[in-house]
Amino acid sequence: MSEQEDGDFIRKIKNYAKKFIADIDVKEVAILFVFGIIIFFVFKMMFGGIFGLSLVVIENGPCPNSSMCPTYDKGDMFLINKVAPEKIELGDVIVYESSFDGKLIIHRVINITIDGSDYTYRVSGDNYETNDRIDSYGSFNTRIPYEAVKGKTVMIIRKVGYLRLWFSDNPVIRNILLVIVVGIGAYLILAPDKKSEEEKAKEEQEKTAKVEQEKKEFKLRVKEFFVNSWNNTKKWFIELFTVKRKRIKLIIFCSVILLLVILIPVIDQGIKVQGATTGIDDISGLNLDDFTYSTENIVFLSFNIHYSHDGSWNDVLRDFYVEGLQNGTVIGTFRWKAHYQPEVDGFIGGSLIFDINEFDDGQSLTIKITYDIQHKFGADDVGLVYQETFTALDW
Repeated sequence: MSEQEDGDFIRKIKNYAKKFIADIDVKEVAILFVFGIIIFFVFKMMFGGIFGLSLVVIENGPCPNSSMCPTYDKGDMFLINKVAPEKIELGDVIVYESSFDGKLIIHRVINITIDGSDYTYRVSGDNYETNDRIDSYGSFNTRIPYEAVKGKTVMIIRKVGYLRLWFSDNPVIRNILLVIVVGIGAYLILAPDKKSEEEKAKEEQEKTAKVEQEKKEFKLRVKEFFVNSWNNTKKWFIELFTVKRKRIKLIIFCSVILLLVILIPVIDQGIKVQGATTGIDDISGLNLDDFTYSTENIVFLSFNIHYSHDGSWNDVLRDFYVEGLQNGTVIGTFRWKAHYQPEVDGFIGGSLIFDINEFDDGQSLTIKITYDIQHKFGADDVGLVYQETFTALDW
Protein backbone atom coordinates (compact mmCIF):
# COMPACT_ATOMS: atom_id res chain seq x y z
CA MET A 1 0.00 0.00 0.00
CA SER A 2 1.45 3.38 -1.11
CA GLU A 3 1.80 6.42 1.14
CA GLN A 4 -1.10 8.09 -0.66
CA GLU A 5 -3.32 5.06 -0.06
CA ASP A 6 -2.20 5.02 3.59
CA GLY A 7 -3.15 8.68 3.90
CA ASP A 8 -6.56 8.12 2.27
CA PHE A 9 -7.23 5.19 4.61
CA ILE A 10 -6.31 7.24 7.70
CA ARG A 11 -8.49 10.13 6.50
CA LYS A 12 -11.44 7.77 6.01
CA ILE A 13 -10.95 6.45 9.52
CA LYS A 14 -10.81 9.99 10.93
CA ASN A 15 -13.90 11.07 8.95
CA TYR A 16 -15.81 7.99 10.13
CA ALA A 17 -14.77 8.67 13.74
CA LYS A 18 -15.84 12.33 13.49
CA LYS A 19 -19.21 11.34 11.99
CA PHE A 20 -19.70 8.68 14.66
CA ILE A 21 -18.96 11.16 17.46
CA ALA A 22 -21.16 13.83 15.86
CA ASP A 23 -24.10 11.40 15.67
CA ILE A 24 -23.87 10.47 19.35
CA ASP A 25 -26.67 11.88 21.48
CA VAL A 26 -24.99 12.79 24.78
CA LYS A 27 -28.25 12.53 26.75
CA GLU A 28 -29.05 9.07 25.43
CA VAL A 29 -25.54 7.83 26.14
CA ALA A 30 -25.67 9.31 29.66
CA ILE A 31 -29.01 7.61 30.38
CA LEU A 32 -27.75 4.27 29.06
CA PHE A 33 -24.54 4.67 31.06
CA VAL A 34 -26.46 5.32 34.29
CA PHE A 35 -28.76 2.39 33.52
CA GLY A 36 -25.73 0.14 32.99
CA ILE A 37 -24.14 1.31 36.25
CA ILE A 38 -27.36 0.51 38.15
CA ILE A 39 -27.51 -2.99 36.65
CA PHE A 40 -23.83 -3.51 37.48
CA PHE A 41 -24.35 -2.39 41.10
CA VAL A 42 -27.41 -4.63 41.56
CA PHE A 43 -25.62 -7.69 40.15
CA LYS A 44 -22.50 -6.88 42.15
CA MET A 45 -24.45 -6.48 45.40
CA MET A 46 -26.40 -9.68 44.75
CA PHE A 47 -23.37 -11.78 43.89
CA GLY A 48 -20.53 -10.28 45.92
CA GLY A 49 -20.82 -6.77 47.30
CA ILE A 50 -19.48 -3.29 46.61
CA PHE A 51 -18.60 -0.28 48.78
CA GLY A 52 -19.58 -2.26 51.88
CA LEU A 53 -23.12 -2.83 50.56
CA SER A 54 -24.52 -6.25 49.68
CA LEU A 55 -27.85 -7.90 49.01
CA VAL A 56 -28.43 -11.15 50.88
CA VAL A 57 -31.40 -13.49 50.96
CA ILE A 58 -32.78 -15.88 53.56
CA GLU A 59 -32.38 -19.28 51.93
CA ASN A 60 -33.81 -21.68 54.52
CA GLY A 61 -37.51 -22.09 55.14
CA PRO A 62 -40.25 -21.28 54.51
CA CYS A 63 -41.87 -20.76 57.93
CA PRO A 64 -42.01 -22.53 60.29
CA ASN A 65 -38.67 -23.99 59.15
CA SER A 66 -36.86 -20.67 58.81
CA SER A 67 -34.58 -19.81 61.74
CA MET A 68 -35.74 -16.16 61.63
CA CYS A 69 -39.44 -17.03 61.49
CA PRO A 70 -41.86 -15.34 62.20
CA THR A 71 -40.01 -12.03 61.84
CA TYR A 72 -38.50 -12.83 58.46
CA ASP A 73 -38.92 -15.73 56.05
CA LYS A 74 -37.39 -17.48 53.05
CA GLY A 75 -37.03 -15.20 50.05
CA ASP A 76 -36.77 -11.99 52.06
CA MET A 77 -33.94 -9.88 50.64
CA PHE A 78 -31.88 -7.56 52.85
CA LEU A 79 -29.62 -4.66 52.00
CA ILE A 80 -26.70 -4.96 54.42
CA ASN A 81 -23.99 -2.45 55.24
CA LYS A 82 -20.53 -3.21 56.64
CA VAL A 83 -20.64 -0.67 59.48
CA ALA A 84 -18.01 0.00 62.16
CA PRO A 85 -18.02 -2.55 65.02
CA GLU A 86 -19.39 -0.06 67.54
CA LYS A 87 -22.35 0.63 65.23
CA ILE A 88 -23.68 -2.91 65.70
CA GLU A 89 -26.13 -2.84 68.59
CA LEU A 90 -28.04 -5.34 70.69
CA GLY A 91 -31.02 -6.55 68.67
CA ASP A 92 -29.54 -5.79 65.24
CA VAL A 93 -29.82 -8.51 62.61
CA ILE A 94 -26.38 -9.19 61.14
CA VAL A 95 -24.96 -11.38 58.40
CA TYR A 96 -21.79 -13.33 59.15
CA GLU A 97 -19.74 -16.03 57.45
CA SER A 98 -19.91 -19.41 59.13
CA SER A 99 -16.58 -20.84 60.31
CA PHE A 100 -17.74 -24.34 59.40
CA ASP A 101 -18.77 -24.16 55.74
CA GLY A 102 -18.38 -20.49 54.76
CA LYS A 103 -22.13 -20.00 54.29
CA LEU A 104 -23.73 -16.68 55.18
CA ILE A 105 -25.93 -16.73 58.29
CA ILE A 106 -28.60 -14.09 59.04
CA HIS A 107 -29.28 -13.93 62.80
CA ARG A 108 -29.96 -11.48 65.62
CA VAL A 109 -27.32 -10.09 68.00
CA ILE A 110 -28.14 -11.18 71.58
CA ASN A 111 -24.87 -10.25 73.29
CA ILE A 112 -21.88 -7.98 72.60
CA THR A 113 -18.43 -8.36 74.20
CA ILE A 114 -15.88 -5.54 74.04
CA ASP A 115 -12.24 -6.26 74.89
CA GLY A 116 -10.23 -3.12 74.23
CA SER A 117 -10.77 -2.41 70.54
CA ASP A 118 -11.96 -5.96 69.76
CA TYR A 119 -15.68 -6.57 69.36
CA THR A 120 -17.31 -10.01 69.34
CA TYR A 121 -20.97 -10.88 69.02
CA ARG A 122 -23.23 -13.74 70.09
CA VAL A 123 -26.23 -14.35 67.84
CA SER A 124 -29.32 -16.54 67.60
CA GLY A 125 -32.43 -16.86 65.44
CA ASP A 126 -35.97 -15.64 66.17
CA ASN A 127 -37.68 -19.00 65.69
CA TYR A 128 -38.86 -20.10 69.15
CA GLU A 129 -38.52 -23.75 68.13
CA THR A 130 -34.81 -23.47 67.25
CA ASN A 131 -33.48 -20.57 69.33
CA ASP A 132 -32.62 -22.73 72.34
CA ARG A 133 -28.92 -22.33 71.57
CA ILE A 134 -26.37 -19.71 70.64
CA ASP A 135 -24.76 -19.94 67.22
CA SER A 136 -21.38 -21.66 67.40
CA TYR A 137 -18.30 -20.18 65.81
CA GLY A 138 -15.61 -22.82 65.85
CA SER A 139 -15.21 -25.47 68.53
CA PHE A 140 -16.47 -24.52 72.02
CA ASN A 141 -16.86 -20.88 71.03
CA THR A 142 -19.94 -18.72 70.49
CA ARG A 143 -18.30 -15.32 69.99
CA ILE A 144 -18.26 -14.15 66.39
CA PRO A 145 -15.37 -11.79 65.56
CA TYR A 146 -16.10 -8.55 63.77
CA GLU A 147 -13.93 -9.72 60.86
CA ALA A 148 -16.48 -12.48 60.09
CA VAL A 149 -19.40 -10.01 60.01
CA LYS A 150 -20.43 -9.03 56.49
CA GLY A 151 -22.77 -6.29 57.67
CA LYS A 152 -25.98 -5.46 59.46
CA THR A 153 -29.35 -5.23 57.78
CA VAL A 154 -30.58 -1.74 56.93
CA MET A 155 -33.55 -2.50 54.66
CA ILE A 156 -35.78 -5.43 53.69
CA ILE A 157 -37.49 -6.21 50.38
CA ARG A 158 -39.91 -9.01 51.12
CA LYS A 159 -40.02 -12.12 48.89
CA VAL A 160 -38.03 -10.50 46.07
CA GLY A 161 -35.13 -12.76 47.06
CA TYR A 162 -36.84 -15.75 45.44
CA LEU A 163 -35.58 -14.37 42.11
CA ARG A 164 -32.05 -14.23 43.55
CA LEU A 165 -32.36 -17.85 44.77
CA TRP A 166 -33.57 -18.93 41.35
CA PHE A 167 -30.58 -17.25 39.68
CA SER A 168 -28.23 -18.93 42.18
CA ASP A 169 -29.71 -22.32 41.35
CA ASN A 170 -29.41 -21.62 37.61
CA PRO A 171 -26.01 -19.97 36.98
CA VAL A 172 -26.14 -20.70 33.24
CA ILE A 173 -29.39 -18.73 32.83
CA ARG A 174 -27.95 -15.96 35.01
CA ASN A 175 -24.88 -15.63 32.77
CA ILE A 176 -26.99 -15.78 29.60
CA LEU A 177 -29.22 -12.99 30.92
CA LEU A 178 -26.18 -10.88 31.81
CA VAL A 179 -24.76 -11.32 28.28
CA ILE A 180 -28.15 -10.37 26.78
CA VAL A 181 -28.37 -7.21 28.92
CA VAL A 182 -24.80 -6.19 28.02
CA GLY A 183 -25.49 -6.95 24.35
CA ILE A 184 -28.64 -4.82 24.30
CA GLY A 185 -26.77 -1.96 25.96
CA ALA A 186 -23.93 -2.19 23.43
CA TYR A 187 -26.39 -2.28 20.53
CA LEU A 188 -28.30 0.76 21.78
CA ILE A 189 -25.07 2.73 22.06
CA LEU A 190 -23.27 1.56 18.89
CA ALA A 191 -26.14 0.83 16.46
CA PRO A 192 -26.07 3.04 13.33
CA ASP A 193 -28.66 5.78 13.07
CA LYS A 194 -31.36 4.84 10.52
CA LYS A 195 -33.11 8.19 10.49
CA SER A 196 -33.65 9.95 7.18
CA GLU A 197 -31.77 13.10 6.28
CA GLU A 198 -34.98 15.17 6.69
CA GLU A 199 -35.52 13.81 10.21
CA LYS A 200 -31.92 14.57 11.08
CA ALA A 201 -32.25 18.11 9.69
CA LYS A 202 -35.48 18.63 11.64
CA GLU A 203 -33.89 17.37 14.84
CA GLU A 204 -30.90 19.61 14.25
CA GLN A 205 -33.21 22.62 13.87
CA GLU A 206 -35.08 21.70 17.04
CA LYS A 207 -31.80 21.25 18.88
CA THR A 208 -30.57 24.64 17.67
CA ALA A 209 -33.84 26.31 18.69
CA LYS A 210 -33.61 24.66 22.10
CA VAL A 211 -30.05 25.89 22.58
CA GLU A 212 -31.12 29.41 21.64
CA GLN A 213 -33.99 29.20 24.10
CA GLU A 214 -31.64 28.09 26.85
CA LYS A 215 -29.37 31.04 26.17
CA LYS A 216 -32.00 33.47 27.40
CA GLU A 217 -31.06 35.54 30.37
CA PHE A 218 -31.72 33.83 33.71
CA LYS A 219 -33.71 36.78 35.03
CA LEU A 220 -35.94 36.76 31.97
CA ARG A 221 -36.72 33.05 32.38
CA VAL A 222 -37.51 33.55 36.07
CA LYS A 223 -39.76 36.47 35.23
CA GLU A 224 -41.56 34.46 32.55
CA PHE A 225 -42.06 31.60 35.00
CA PHE A 226 -43.66 33.79 37.67
CA VAL A 227 -45.77 35.73 35.17
CA ASN A 228 -47.08 32.53 33.57
CA SER A 229 -47.70 30.95 36.96
CA TRP A 230 -49.62 34.02 38.14
CA ASN A 231 -51.69 34.16 34.95
CA ASN A 232 -52.52 30.44 35.13
CA THR A 233 -53.46 30.75 38.81
CA LYS A 234 -55.75 33.72 38.11
CA LYS A 235 -57.32 31.84 35.21
CA TRP A 236 -57.90 28.78 37.40
CA PHE A 237 -59.59 30.76 40.17
CA ILE A 238 -61.71 32.74 37.72
CA GLU A 239 -62.86 29.51 36.03
CA LEU A 240 -63.50 27.97 39.44
CA PHE A 241 -66.16 30.58 40.19
CA THR A 242 -67.51 30.96 36.66
CA VAL A 243 -67.40 27.44 35.18
CA LYS A 244 -69.78 24.99 36.85
CA ARG A 245 -67.88 21.91 35.67
CA LYS A 246 -64.71 23.12 37.44
CA ARG A 247 -66.58 23.56 40.72
CA ILE A 248 -68.09 20.10 40.48
CA LYS A 249 -64.65 18.53 39.88
CA LEU A 250 -63.17 20.36 42.88
CA ILE A 251 -66.08 19.32 45.13
CA ILE A 252 -65.75 15.69 44.03
CA PHE A 253 -62.00 15.71 44.59
CA CYS A 254 -62.25 17.23 48.08
CA SER A 255 -65.08 14.87 48.97
CA VAL A 256 -63.07 11.80 47.96
CA ILE A 257 -60.07 12.93 50.05
CA LEU A 258 -62.30 13.68 53.05
CA LEU A 259 -64.08 10.35 52.65
CA LEU A 260 -60.79 8.45 52.61
CA VAL A 261 -59.57 10.27 55.73
CA ILE A 262 -62.80 9.32 57.52
CA LEU A 263 -63.29 5.81 56.15
CA ILE A 264 -59.79 4.30 56.45
CA PRO A 265 -59.82 4.31 60.28
CA VAL A 266 -63.46 3.13 60.23
CA ILE A 267 -62.64 0.23 57.87
CA ASP A 268 -59.56 -0.58 59.92
CA GLN A 269 -61.70 -0.70 63.05
CA GLY A 270 -64.18 -2.92 61.23
CA ILE A 271 -61.61 -5.59 60.31
CA LYS A 272 -60.21 -5.58 63.82
CA VAL A 273 -60.78 -8.81 65.72
CA GLN A 274 -63.32 -8.04 68.40
CA GLY A 275 -61.86 -8.16 71.89
CA ALA A 276 -58.29 -8.57 70.60
CA THR A 277 -55.44 -6.20 71.36
CA THR A 278 -51.93 -5.80 69.99
CA GLY A 279 -49.21 -6.43 72.52
CA ILE A 280 -47.14 -8.95 74.47
CA ASP A 281 -49.19 -11.15 76.76
CA ASP A 282 -47.19 -14.25 77.74
CA ILE A 283 -43.70 -15.68 78.35
CA SER A 284 -43.33 -19.46 78.22
CA GLY A 285 -41.03 -22.38 77.35
CA LEU A 286 -38.09 -21.33 79.54
CA ASN A 287 -34.98 -23.41 78.90
CA LEU A 288 -31.91 -22.75 81.07
CA ASP A 289 -28.49 -23.96 79.92
CA ASP A 290 -25.82 -23.43 82.57
CA PHE A 291 -23.56 -26.29 81.42
CA THR A 292 -22.95 -26.03 77.65
CA TYR A 293 -21.49 -22.54 77.92
CA SER A 294 -19.78 -22.87 81.30
CA THR A 295 -16.35 -22.73 79.63
CA GLU A 296 -17.26 -19.19 78.52
CA ASN A 297 -18.55 -18.31 82.02
CA ILE A 298 -22.07 -17.57 80.81
CA VAL A 299 -25.56 -18.92 81.44
CA PHE A 300 -28.00 -18.99 78.51
CA LEU A 301 -31.76 -18.75 79.01
CA SER A 302 -34.11 -19.10 76.04
CA PHE A 303 -37.87 -18.55 76.17
CA ASN A 304 -40.91 -17.85 74.00
CA ILE A 305 -42.53 -14.43 73.86
CA HIS A 306 -46.14 -14.48 72.71
CA TYR A 307 -47.43 -11.40 70.94
CA SER A 308 -51.00 -10.86 69.84
CA HIS A 309 -52.30 -8.68 67.03
CA ASP A 310 -55.79 -7.29 66.62
CA GLY A 311 -55.80 -7.87 62.83
CA SER A 312 -55.93 -4.18 61.88
CA TRP A 313 -53.49 -2.01 59.91
CA ASN A 314 -53.34 0.51 62.70
CA ASP A 315 -51.31 -1.23 65.40
CA VAL A 316 -47.68 -2.20 64.84
CA LEU A 317 -45.21 -3.78 67.26
CA ARG A 318 -41.68 -3.30 65.96
CA ASP A 319 -39.45 -3.09 69.00
CA PHE A 320 -39.21 -4.41 72.55
CA TYR A 321 -36.55 -4.49 75.24
CA VAL A 322 -36.12 -7.40 77.68
CA GLU A 323 -34.47 -7.30 81.09
CA GLY A 324 -33.67 -10.19 83.40
CA LEU A 325 -33.70 -9.21 87.08
CA GLN A 326 -32.72 -10.95 90.30
CA ASN A 327 -33.12 -9.14 93.64
CA GLY A 328 -34.12 -6.03 91.70
CA THR A 329 -30.81 -5.93 89.79
CA VAL A 330 -30.63 -6.20 85.99
CA ILE A 331 -28.24 -9.06 85.15
CA GLY A 332 -29.08 -9.59 81.47
CA THR A 333 -30.69 -7.74 78.55
CA PHE A 334 -32.09 -8.56 75.12
CA ARG A 335 -33.62 -6.46 72.36
CA TRP A 336 -35.85 -7.32 69.42
CA LYS A 337 -36.53 -4.98 66.52
CA ALA A 338 -37.66 -5.50 62.96
CA HIS A 339 -38.11 -3.72 59.64
CA TYR A 340 -41.51 -5.40 59.39
CA GLN A 341 -43.96 -6.94 61.84
CA PRO A 342 -46.38 -9.71 60.74
CA GLU A 343 -49.97 -8.75 61.46
CA VAL A 344 -50.83 -12.09 63.09
CA ASP A 345 -50.57 -13.69 66.51
CA GLY A 346 -47.40 -15.67 67.10
CA PHE A 347 -44.30 -16.47 69.12
CA ILE A 348 -40.89 -14.80 68.97
CA GLY A 349 -37.87 -16.55 70.41
CA GLY A 350 -36.29 -14.50 73.18
CA SER A 351 -33.06 -15.08 75.09
CA LEU A 352 -30.96 -13.72 77.91
CA ILE A 353 -27.27 -14.23 78.62
CA PHE A 354 -26.04 -13.95 82.22
CA ASP A 355 -22.58 -13.86 83.74
CA ILE A 356 -22.16 -17.21 85.48
CA ASN A 357 -21.03 -15.39 88.63
CA GLU A 358 -24.08 -13.09 88.72
CA PHE A 359 -26.90 -15.55 88.08
CA ASP A 360 -28.24 -17.68 90.94
CA ASP A 361 -30.37 -20.56 89.67
CA GLY A 362 -31.78 -21.05 93.17
CA GLN A 363 -33.43 -17.62 93.19
CA SER A 364 -36.45 -16.35 91.30
CA LEU A 365 -35.95 -14.45 88.04
CA THR A 366 -38.15 -11.63 86.75
CA ILE A 367 -38.36 -11.11 83.00
CA LYS A 368 -39.52 -7.59 82.18
CA ILE A 369 -40.45 -6.58 78.62
CA THR A 370 -40.87 -2.92 77.71
CA TYR A 371 -42.43 -2.18 74.32
CA ASP A 372 -44.16 0.46 72.22
CA ILE A 373 -47.19 0.12 69.96
CA GLN A 374 -47.12 2.40 66.95
CA HIS A 375 -50.51 3.67 65.75
CA LYS A 376 -50.89 4.85 62.18
CA PHE A 377 -54.08 6.68 63.17
CA GLY A 378 -53.44 8.39 66.49
CA ALA A 379 -50.82 8.72 69.21
CA ASP A 380 -48.47 5.79 69.96
CA ASP A 381 -48.64 3.78 73.18
CA VAL A 382 -45.15 4.20 74.67
CA GLY A 383 -43.48 2.39 77.55
CA LEU A 384 -45.92 -0.51 77.89
CA VAL A 385 -44.66 -3.21 80.26
CA TYR A 386 -45.26 -6.93 80.57
CA GLN A 387 -43.39 -8.97 83.16
CA GLU A 388 -43.44 -12.36 84.83
CA THR A 389 -41.49 -13.87 87.72
CA PHE A 390 -40.20 -17.43 87.48
CA THR A 391 -38.62 -19.86 89.92
CA ALA A 392 -36.18 -22.72 89.40
CA LEU A 393 -39.14 -25.06 88.86
CA ASP A 394 -40.03 -23.15 85.67
CA TRP A 395 -36.77 -23.96 83.92
